[in-house]
Amino acid sequence: MKKRRPLLLVAALLMAALAPTVARASTTSTLEALGGTACTADSEFTCVKLSVPLNHFDPTDARRIKVAFAVRPANKTSHGLFVVATGGPGTSGILSADSYLSRYSQKMLDRYDIVFFDQRGIGRSGGLTCPKAYAASFWYPQEEPQPAAISFVNACTAELTSTRLLPYVGTTQAVEDLADFRTALGAPDIRIFGESYGTDYAQTYAAAHPEGLKGVILDGVIDLTLTGPQFSASQGRQFESVLNTTLAICDNRPQCKKDANGNLGAVFDKLDARLEQAPIPVRFPLADGTRVDRELTSNHFEWAVSMELYGTYGRMMLTRALTAAAHDDLVPLLRLAYLEAGLNPQTLKPIIDPSYSNAMNHGVSCRDYHYYDGTQQQRSDAFVASYERLAAQLPRIGGGLSTAGYHCIWWPGEQPPSTRPTALTNPGIPTFVIVATADPATPASQGRAVYSRLDDGYLITAQGGAHVVSGRGIACLDNLILNFLETGKRPVRRTTVCPGSVVSDYLPLPPARARSFPSLEDALVSFQEQFRRVPEYWYWNGQEARATACPVAGTMRFRATAAGTAITYRGCSFTRGVSITGTGSEAKNGYTIATSGRFTISGTIAGRWQGPIRFVHDGEQLDVTLGG
Repeated sequence: MKKRRPLLLVAALLMAALAPTVARASTTSTLEALGGTACTADSEFTCVKLSVPLNHFDPTDARRIKVAFAVRPANKTSHGLFVVATGGPGTSGILSADSYLSRYSQKMLDRYDIVFFDQRGIGRSGGLTCPKAYAASFWYPQEEPQPAAISFVNACTAELTSTRLLPYVGTTQAVEDLADFRTALGAPDIRIFGESYGTDYAQTYAAAHPEGLKGVILDGVIDLTLTGPQFSASQGRQFESVLNTTLAICDNRPQCKKDANGNLGAVFDKLDARLEQAPIPVRFPLADGTRVDRELTSNHFEWAVSMELYGTYGRMMLTRALTAAAHDDLVPLLRLAYLEAGLNPQTLKPIIDPSYSNAMNHGVSCRDYHYYDGTQQQRSDAFVASYERLAAQLPRIGGGLSTAGYHCIWWPGEQPPSTRPTALTNPGIPTFVIVATADPATPASQGRAVYSRLDDGYLITAQGGAHVVSGRGIACLDNLILNFLETGKRPVRRTTVCPGSVVSDYLPLPPARARSFPSLEDALVSFQEQFRRVPEYWYWNGQEARATACPVAGTMRFRATAAGTAITYRGCSFTRGVSITGTGSEAKNGYTIATSGRFTISGTIAGRWQGPIRFVHDGEQLDVTLGG
């Protein structure tokens, strides 16, 4: 069995839904009374730590913990809370909070107290994480899943600063923390948005606390009635389907098909079969211009493939890495694998991500889901048998991904009950279900099942799309949600379908030789586009400075500035026979590339063209100067 990363988002009624909360103190004064302070120096949010019971369901247990919430008070009279439950499980809502504000209209900012939180155990609410164990699991032999899973669980729990919270991090406990926080704020009306795992949280909250709940929005939806094995099998089938669709799309795009030497599926299968036999040596380029011996394993390959399938841009990056592999260049795949595993590609040391807790990804899931009955070994054997059945049906990647949750066999603590939550009906509460047909992690079928049981449900389907699609510029979808939040009006239709794509436009591989470029202008535009798709840059968070190697020769460095990104090139080459030394800039802010923004290069070009170079690409305008 192959070890996989768990993948583990009527008139009177309308008046009531929009009525502002007036019989309570202002949110700002309440936050002050609770000891709130600015989350960071430049944050619009006020952070509060609320004391809550460690175990909400045992009144004899006097132990307490503190859970952190972040609130941006409404600009005008508050109409209640708009609470965002982020995905994972394991993500820090508080560290994401300010970045989400650009998604919200001015009317929303005027009308709602916007709330994010760090779920118990995560970030400011415990900080339990195990990045070293997580990174080490990247190297475990995948043909030995049981010892690998046991090694990870032991290493992860040993790395935690405390294990006291572990029995109490499940979702049913966590939603009670939000209920207590709402009470502390004076019990305002509440609307909750959940994405990915956050849909689990939002549904659980809605079932337990319908009082004051005026709306639920679910994006990337989990069907809570499924057992752990059922959910994993559903997810495995969908990953396989999205991979197959991605490979087939390349074959229908002439340049992609050409770069793949005719058939990208054949490239994938050949490489997969080869890796099953033995790792493949790779000469990996470093930021100092040297190359070192590395290897691509089957585990690394499947890690990169599965994670890149989450979004349309990731599928494009995967497609490019596979077409490069068709030409015996495995470096792009290895770059993606390192980054998705949370490793610095240069040093192979863990990249510490304060916004994510790998330990709580496992900890919450293992408190929420039951996996088979019997002893640990009997449960493990049942998992293996299930995997073998699915692997025969899903040979590329889905069979292995159906093992998500295998670590729960070995996670400490008692296994949760096998009973699943009752299907959510949410009587009288408008509930929006957003699905994407190409979402691999939370299949659209699960969202449709949730929608089918709702008393007042609205289904929005994005064709193609990523895992979690709201806030990604799909106006058809976003406008329906914003209109409801701004006015309380429900959509005219119960179901809406919004157009979209599965894979972003393919960027061809660069020519092997500079003589293939029709002109200097073409060479520089190619340089710009290839540079943008270097994984270390494409997935750069725009914070700490980074350095990496250019694919053919030379190096690049990039750092954040007030205007975007500053870049330094040293003999940087993407095509043999042309290299650049100098500086440049890009309108890139964090993970967002302003593709219509200004991109510059200033320095010296060598090879087919030689001399001082100045290149400015600003929207549709190109300015190229050579010499002088």
